[in-house]
Amino acid sequence: MLFNRERAEAVMQRHGLDALVAASPDNVLYATNYECVTHWLNKGFQLYSLFSPGHAPAASLIAPSLELDAIVDGDVWVEDVYLFSPFPRGPAQTDAMDSTGRAAKELSERAHHVGRALDGLVAAIESRGLTGGRIGIDESGISPLFWWELQQRLPNVDIVPANAIWWEVRMVKTADEIERLSRASAITETAVKAALRGIGPGSTERQVIDAYHSAVTAQGGRSTFCILGSGSRTAQPHALASDKVIEAGDLIRYDIGCTYGYYHADNARAVVLGRPTGEQSRIWEAMAQGVDDAVGSMRPGADVRDVYRAAMAPGQALGLENFERFHCGHGIGVSVYDPPVITLADPAASAFLMPAVDGGLEAGMTFSIEVGYYIQGVMGFLCEDTVVVTDTGVRHLTANSKSLDFEAFIA
Repeated sequence: MLFNRERAEAVMQRHGLDALVAASPDNVLYATNYECVTHWLNKGFQLYSLFSPGHAPAASLIAPSLELDAIVDGDVWVEDVYLFSPFPRGPAQTDAMDSTGRAAKELSERAHHVGRALDGLVAAIESRGLTGGRIGIDESGISPLFWWELQQRLPNVDIVPANAIWWEVRMVKTADEIERLSRASAITETAVKAALRGIGPGSTERQVIDAYHSAVTAQGGRSTFCILGSGSRTAQPHALASDKVIEAGDLIRYDIGCTYGYYHADNARAVVLGRPTGEQSRIWEAMAQGVDDAVGSMRPGADVRDVYRAAMAPGQALGLENFERFHCGHGIGVSVYDPPVITLADPAASAFLMPAVDGGLEAGMTFSIEVGYYIQGVMGFLCEDTVVVTDTGVRHLTANSKSLDFEAFIA
């Protein structure tokens, strides 16, 4: 199961919550295993789940009737279901239905039927006698209008914004989550090597990017991004796809991702299509060493600030001008950026708006550790590995070579 129920209960107790509501696609999927296509495609779409471990049932799912088949056809563990927005289907005799149709019909008959998603959430709260309770609501996925209406309909409920609380729960991954992350990383690494092997005279960056996307799909992944630049375009941290021809001797830098079962991969390397220069080698070795040293410092109890310092030390020792980074890594999971953030700063006061971690790393946390350096309009480097913290250190989820030499990397 994706949901770390034991951790959720401990976090809720620490925050004094009677119930915790998920509203964003990320959090609802995590909390219930429910994959709702409409929710992922339409970010303003409203559906919720509620978890209240002190009550029976412990969890409820508030989902659209349109996609009730996805509940029974998937791996949803929540049995208490509220269906909103009626979606009529043509009549059929039970013996003419397939197994999914019969299961969906049975679910519809035992589910609670309500008009809107918010009606279902209110009913689930009221059914538990929580009209005077303290409830964490995931503000990242609930519309401001519905938030206001919820306050009007449940005036005695102490409503607490809870997106950061969900992040806190999700920081430590379950075995099922780590398996998806591991598969996603393997897909990206295999796909980028396949794409780079196809480089020949006249190959363009866009052709390599297209080949990467195709290779991801062929392995059962869903491609999310492929940032790839060559020559001076490697200096652009998030270079857009272009038809630039990749020339012999070019530096090539990639930063790639995909999802497998909605869980993300994010890793990066640089290679030279020919013989690296001395400057390229020195910079790259400092970036790669920074990643290795940071990963080597990670274990339960380690402070993210110490991990950051380890990542930055080789580049600083090299004397690179303006070698400054806000972060040298981030958590990764059902979001490509999960907390904790590897930084000296307060991530809650940054563009990331993520909670800081004061108690040190924990076994089960997963990270993309990255160190990069960009010389404006000339060249850029980024090295990034994905790891999971174990009881004794870390386990790598990425395995591609860190060689700057193209042929060695491919081999």
